[in-house]
Amino acid sequence: MMIVNFHEDSYQNTRGSQLVNAIIIGLGLIVLFCLFRALYFMVTLKGPKQGEGVANFLMLRVTFSAILIGFIVVANYAGWIELHGPYQDPRLAPSIEQNQEEKSLKEDG
Repeated sequence: MMIVNFHEDSYQNTRGSQLVNAIIIGLGLIVLFCLFRALYFMVTLKGPKQGEGVANFLMLRVTFSAILIGFIVVANYAGWIELHGPYQDPRLAPSIEQNQEEKSLKEDG
């Protein structure tokens, strides 16, 4: 489900990659918990308590969603993770490989 690919060189199978993965999964689970807790309040309670409970948990869901997106952006910028699309056109594979080779040559050279 995640569209996150860890860098192969420095973070593959290390404690750092496991920590980043755990943070992303944990924040995602918190978002889902808040969403379903708001649904619970919406279905079970009536009156002013219903509105307060739903509003509070939806506010928490939005807050944790923003934190999750911000963390993914920071992790990508810091190089802890590498985002990729769900599909790559096979016709572009030679040009992608050539660009990666050029990039590695520049880094080595």
